[in-house]
Amino acid sequence: MNSDLEKLKELQQLDLKIAALKAELATIPKRVQKVETKLSSARKRVEDAKAGIKANELARRNFEHEIQGENNKIVKFREQSSSVKTNEQYKALLSEIATAEAAIKAQEDKILETMVEVENLNAEVKTAEAALKAETAVNEKEKTDTVAEGKQKEQALAELQAHRTALREGITEDILTTYERVARGRGTGLAEARGQRCLGCQVMLRMQVWQDVKNGTSVETCSSCARIMYYVLEHEAEAEPLPLSVSDTPAHQVEREWMFVPKVGPNGAFVVFVNHKGNATMKAYDAKTGTAIERKTEKNALYQKAFAELLDQARNLYVDEPHVEERYKEQLPPEILDDLQHQVPNPAPDA
Repeated sequence: MNSDLEKLKELQQLDLKIAALKAELATIPKRVQKVETKLSSARKRVEDAKAGIKANELARRNFEHEIQGENNKIVKFREQSSSVKTNEQYKALLSEIATAEAAIKAQEDKILETMVEVENLNAEVKTAEAALKAETAVNEKEKTDTVAEGKQKEQALAELQAHRTALREGITEDILTTYERVARGRGTGLAEARGQRCLGCQVMLRMQVWQDVKNGTSVETCSSCARIMYYVLEHEAEAEPLPLSVSDTPAHQVEREWMFVPKVGPNGAFVVFVNHKGNATMKAYDAKTGTAIERKTEKNALYQKAFAELLDQARNLYVDEPHVEERYKEQLPPEILDDLQHQVPNPAPDA
């Protein structure tokens, strides 16, 4: 196998491990926060119980203050009783005294209630404090373990990144650029080819590309997803058989491939070849202007055979946007045309 491919396979494994480690590291602060949140809940239970005791004490003092006020009233009414001159006045004072005594009795009952309540609150404080102490010990250990785990993962990440940096230096620059560009857009830049298919997107490969991938002497990319392909002989027995003809191809399957074809048009053409519902189609856009210049359809055919002559000198292209030829029937948009022209620096027909 090409040495670049071997290194790219290792690089992709490193990239996947690095991505997984970064995802795991991103959860560390949340896990620490979750531990702290559990402790804050335990602390709040203690604080709420203590706040209840303070409220209880304040209420009891208010009741005692009200009792003192009612006692003062009784003393005053009794002093006044010695100087009243009529029975009506005396009865009125006795009624006021009875009202004050009833109020005192009500406040004393409330004080008894607060005393019972404060006993329960004191017990609740002790229980909450004991729970807080136990949870603090457990949670602090969990927090310490989580932080330690994060440091270990950071160390592992640093080692993987250092290995990745060293590995990248041994890969041909343009191949590395292709790999990283595709990986950014698709998650992976490398895909296994098996059974004449790219396993990254399940699109069939042209026979020549398939043979080149199997031989492993050059670096080939999938014309559909642009991933760099590699071949594993041991896996070939597991591959599904390719359709031998149009009749063997499922009607719902669409195979699409963009190429630069120097034989088409005065400037060469960017051509999309499509197999769909048993028909083969090619649509060509002028490589210089992006204007649609030709369209052909062959019924009951595959484009690999129907347009085999055009494919001889064709070069694979990468188009990320699907169904371009359906959306832009007369003219490629500037951004797509510019991208295609960059992939073929000198899009001129062969002399």
